[in-house]
Amino acid sequence: MEVKIISKNYRPKKVRVRSKGQFTIPFEFREKIGIREDTVLDVYNFGKVIIATPEKPVVKELAAAVREGMEEYKVNLDDLLAELREGRHEYSKED
Repeated sequence: MEVKIISKNYRPKKVRVRSKGQFTIPFEFREKIGIREDTVLDVYNFGKVIIATPEKPVVKELAAAVREGMEEYKVNLDDLLAELREGRHEYSKED
């Protein structure tokens, strides 16, 4: 199967797979995407294609949204936890 190169930015890099299936992601790729030591990647398989992308930090985003909401409504953590334990909260659906 011949692959046509669309741009010089999409030229493949050759890497060697080691005995445990490991390979090194080229520096230029890591730098461009922001992959650092201990970065967790989500890895997908589509036929004979492997796609690896940095994990989306959903928990961190959720924590930041809760913190912003608490600041906006001037709620402290103790009050929020007490209200959640008592179950006296209301839910609303935003349109």
